[in-house]
Amino acid sequence: MFILGMNPLEVFAAGTVPGFTVGQRGISQSGKEYVFVQADSGGVTAGFPAVVTNSSFVVDMVDTTNSAPGQNAGSRIVVPQATIAASGWGWGQVSGVGNCRVAASAVKGTILNTTGTAGQLDDDATVGAEVIEGLTLLATNGGSAALVSALFTHPTIGRTL
Repeated sequence: MFILGMNPLEVFAAGTVPGFTVGQRGISQSGKEYVFVQADSGGVTAGFPAVVTNSSFVVDMVDTTNSAPGQNAGSRIVVPQATIAASGWGWGQVSGVGNCRVAASAVKGTILNTTGTAGQLDDDATVGAEVIEGLTLLATNGGSAALVSALFTHPTIGRTL
């Protein structure tokens, strides 16, 4: 559903009253789907995948610690397209083409997994990392960590490698 006044790049600082409800979903004019979320106390960076950590739609940049079984396994992943400051609010993309941070040399069309670096995915299949389902790179990354074009199809944290 389209939401009047929704701007996926707009963020709201902590202490303000956003005109949206956390967990609210909306589709932009370009057909991309977003969920309205609140950043944790550390904030989240544009393009860095974040895990929804609770029913209040608080997000934390995903890593091997917060994606592990007993933490947030099976949880939704969102990718904010704008940086959201600590405890602020904004939109996290869940469907459509957008940018996603991956490690150096991550290859198009490979299975992505969490890493020890918050908000950065890789295709290295490190034992103990979790698979990210529903997120596919549309290009191969170069020699350093970067934002790369990806297709989001409601990504979630999957099985442990």
